[in-house]
Amino acid sequence: MIPEELREIFREFLIEAGEHIENLENVLLKLEKDPNNVELINAAFRSMHTLKGGAGFLGLTAIVEVAHRAEDILGRIKEGKLSINTDNLNALLKAVDFIKESLKFYEDEEEVLVPTDLITKLSSVLEGYSPSASTLDALLDKYELSHLKGKPIEDILEELVLLPPNRRPSEIIDFIDRMLSEETTPQSIIQELDKETTQKMLEMVEEELDDKPILTQEKQTPIQEKPEKQQEKAKTETAAKKEKEEEKVLRIDVNKIEALMNLVGELVLDRNRLLRTIAEMSQNLPHNRYIEELESIASSVDKTVGDLQLAVMKTRMQPVKRLFQKFNRVVRDLAHLTGKQVELIIEGEDTEMDKSILEKLEEPMVHLIRNALDHGIEFPNERRVLGKNPVGRLNLRAYYQGDRVYLEVEDDGKGIDIQKVAQKALEKGLVTKEQLEKMTEKEILRLIFVPGFSTSDKVSEISGRGVGMDAVMSMVINFRGTIDVWSEKGKGTRVSMAFPLTVGIIRSLLVSVNNRRFAIPIFLVTEIIPAENADIKLLSGRNVLLLRENALPLLNLHDILGLERCNIGYIIVCLIGNQRVALTVEDLFGDEEVVVKPLGSIFGDINGISGATITGDGKVVFILDIVELLKNRNLRM
Repeated sequence: MIPEELREIFREFLIEAGEHIENLENVLLKLEKDPNNVELINAAFRSMHTLKGGAGFLGLTAIVEVAHRAEDILGRIKEGKLSINTDNLNALLKAVDFIKESLKFYEDEEEVLVPTDLITKLSSVLEGYSPSASTLDALLDKYELSHLKGKPIEDILEELVLLPPNRRPSEIIDFIDRMLSEETTPQSIIQELDKETTQKMLEMVEEELDDKPILTQEKQTPIQEKPEKQQEKAKTETAAKKEKEEEKVLRIDVNKIEALMNLVGELVLDRNRLLRTIAEMSQNLPHNRYIEELESIASSVDKTVGDLQLAVMKTRMQPVKRLFQKFNRVVRDLAHLTGKQVELIIEGEDTEMDKSILEKLEEPMVHLIRNALDHGIEFPNERRVLGKNPVGRLNLRAYYQGDRVYLEVEDDGKGIDIQKVAQKALEKGLVTKEQLEKMTEKEILRLIFVPGFSTSDKVSEISGRGVGMDAVMSMVINFRGTIDVWSEKGKGTRVSMAFPLTVGIIRSLLVSVNNRRFAIPIFLVTEIIPAENADIKLLSGRNVLLLRENALPLLNLHDILGLERCNIGYIIVCLIGNQRVALTVEDLFGDEEVVVKPLGSIFGDINGISGATITGDGKVVFILDIVELLKNRNLRM
């Protein structure tokens, strides 16, 4: 339990600890590829030391115990007394995992026990850092002195001194002499092992070691840097320190940001009304200097509100780097689990997107990465036979395009077998043979997003349960995003997701159905076709819109909304997830930036309505949730 007076400090510690844990994980993974990088070793040591210190101040005993041993390991690595290998890194990563999980328990005010298994593992790494220790144990066994195993060398020496001279194993004495001669105990001490010099020997040992255990003094060559590198490092550290001193960061509660965003939303609505009113005045009243002045003021207000909206929106934005860096560990662990060799390439990590979307992306991205490693990238031997690099390539990419943020996962594996997808979909009853015959390759490929679909012949620890791609599609749609997939057999697969820059304020197309206005998020709209120019046919008992040789489902919004039939003025083509559909509307009223307002507890959740807004002319307009509306029309979304 965290005392009440320390809760505020604990909350600050959680934020800082999260950053240090993130840094530790990334640094340790980099050390696996660059084990002699002194800066990385120092960075890992500093982060672990800071975690231990903060946890100690707050009395988080379990974290302190684990962090203390992990820090000791990093300290030995730093001193050049312990090498970096897979086993040591795995132990350190497990320590990081434990600290991360423990913080969640402490945050929920739950008890966290010291993990004895992990402590034992970390201690074994520390105890086994000296290659001489195991050799000494073997010698003690050889001379029936196994009861001395694990004891400090001072105790071993004392026991040897007490033995009769003819029973003192010279091999053990010589071995200890070689271990300690250059840095610790003088050779003469060991050569004079008799009862008369016992006390003197122990005193000299203590004096020479300056009260430090001898076992920690094993001679190894510390990691050295070249003089020019040391100078360059000193300059870099000085510049970084100066930059850190100049940098000012203010941590703000996310609820305050949300409140500010809501106020900006209200301001956007008032701006829209102001612009609409002044436009009507200019159109209906004789032009005079007062109207000119109002137009000038409105233009200035419009620009200021737009800049304010952008500034507040940016406070909600975070770089995708924080998300992408988590997958270094995921890819490493999955590669070891599958026995495959994979290189992770990250592009566009400085691209920013809305925090509320970014927080929900980790699980879907893990699904995509798992599929790429399990189904896509081949084993090294297979890749060699195919003339490929035995090390597979996995790309995580982020970039802007218009007012959307794109995230892509691409691999250079074997690609998706279209015929196998079609066969599996047929076997599972997801499509009929007649439907399959009319589908294009692109449409067949999109079947991988249907719930329960999987091409895997067996359920593995990694994938094959048929829930991954469905979960990805659901998340993308929930955040008003789109998703598409490209694949070429033998070349690889790319999955691309697109999301709006912000979720609170969106640009919408205003339409009418039976004289009632509705708003459709404009990022869903790909085309608008006047009804008289539309090619509408009846196919398998359903109306379809023929658009460039593609048959799109055609749905009347008045039927979906349960309104009386009305005239059809326009057909709107929308992209939902990765499927296009056509919707009929009565009339259009242009596009407008609207603020999504929840309906509140009085109305509750209304199927097909995501919220409401107030337009520039003061009308309350419902915002349509096209995905929910179409789910009841037997369309796979």
